[in-house]
Amino acid sequence: KQWYQRRVRGGYRVRLAESFSSVFTECPYKDGYDLTIGTSDKGDLVEETVFRHFRHVVVFLGGLQGLEPVIEADETLQEADPRTLFDYYLNTCPNQGSRTIRTEEALLITLASLRQPIALNGMRD
Repeated sequence: KQWYQRRVRGGYRVRLAESFSSVFTECPYKDGYDLTIGTSDKGDLVEETVFRHFRHVVVFLGGLQGLEPVIEADETLQEADPRTLFDYYLNTCPNQGSRTIRTEEALLITLASLRQPIALNGMRD
């Protein structure tokens, strides 16, 4: 309701980036992303996480081996631990029952699980 009254549309954009760090260096927002979320089966539960207020959020989904290989392949990074690179490192699909989830499934599961916390805490001036 608040988004509708402020004429802000909910939704998401997908961007292709050359590297992990280029997501930030080529950010389309003047002040960058003020909330970063990494997803992993090793992350914390969304249900147990309280998000802080933000204006622009970016969510990272890993490949078959997760986010770790993507981060390790970025030669400009000095830190390789995903938990230290994100504001939140979350498991958006607990008890998944398989080692991997297809990206198109992970995207929908992640967006659904983040919908409420993002709606409650996002888009603040």
